[in-house]
Amino acid sequence: MSQQLNGAVVVPKKELLRGTLIAIGVAGLLLATTVLPAEYGIDPTGAGKALGLTKLYRAAPATGGVAGMPDMQGVTKGSTVSAKGETRQMTIASPQEVAYRADVMEIVLPPNKGLEVKTHLAKGATLIYSWKTKNGELVNHDFHGEPVDAGKDEFESFILNKGVSESRGSLIAPFTGVHGWYWKNLSSEPVTIVLNASGFYSDIFRK
Repeated sequence: MSQQLNGAVVVPKKELLRGTLIAIGVAGLLLATTVLPAEYGIDPTGAGKALGLTKLYRAAPATGGVAGMPDMQGVTKGSTVSAKGETRQMTIASPQEVAYRADVMEIVLPPNKGLEVKTHLAKGATLIYSWKTKNGELVNHDFHGEPVDAGKDEFESFILNKGVSESRGSLIAPFTGVHGWYWKNLSSEPVTIVLNASGFYSDIFRK
């Protein structure tokens, strides 16, 4: 039994040792029955299979490392975290081969004409942008991409705007190809667009 000395509780050494041994035993049991089957596919007691924990190990991508934590290649797996009240979005993250860059361009649209600016993006590369017309003029806008060696009319529109003076957005490229912007001047006067772009694209050019 514990004793009270000068207001402090003194626990006998036998009780401390007993409590420590119980804690170690519980930890060992949890390790053998839950952690090893779920994280490493090792099931010495058979409890992991009975509880369905070995299925978690088989379902995880075989990239190494602990579920939800980065492995030596910087790849994560097994995370299911999300913000309260939100449905988790698909995670797309990858290391980039192309150096990060940022560009500012002024594009002059002829009266009642359209013009494109494009970038080359590899699959999984990120492009972030914002643009606006210099004097608040309204234009039509199509942020889109087309794969390498695309056929006629083979492209995908990501963001479409009609009669706007500005837009902003981001893209993680779903395929390797050219991705960028098309603007159509709706007026009979030239319109200047100021484009700010950044990301992991190899070049940016007017088309």
